[in-house]
Amino acid sequence: MKIHRHIQRAQRAAYTLIEVLAAACIISIGTTAMVSLSSTLMLQEELANRVAITRNYQENTVRLWQLGLSSVQITALMPSLAQNAILQQAMFNNPVLVENGLTTVNGVVMETALCTAIVNLSQNPSTKAAGASFTLTAYRPHLVTDLRTAPP
Repeated sequence: MKIHRHIQRAQRAAYTLIEVLAAACIISIGTTAMVSLSSTLMLQEELANRVAITRNYQENTVRLWQLGLSSVQITALMPSLAQNAILQQAMFNNPVLVENGLTTVNGVVMETALCTAIVNLSQNPSTKAAGASFTLTAYRPHLVTDLRTAPP
């Protein structure tokens, strides 16, 4: 009789196999979700870093143009993708600066230019995949280069 009661108490206090399997299943699902979220966050952080590098390069190109440098001078000053591994991973190709000519803004004649850059989306460093292209429109005052009239 005593042994029978002791077995009944032990059965009430212990976990059944089904309860243990259910708990293990819930823990494994939670762990899988955490690993998946972690890898997704790492990919998003890497992409955000590439976008930041590309935008920074593009903005510096536009700033040099606004200071009065030509496209050839800017290309000579800015680091090239071929010589910089970080830029090679971040950008799909070199940003392109295209001068659009003159426009008038509030009665002031301004020169305009478009600078377009494309982010590299590939996760494999040996290949490239074009991402979204970013285009900046830049303005600078049109300076008069001839202050005197041409001699006859």
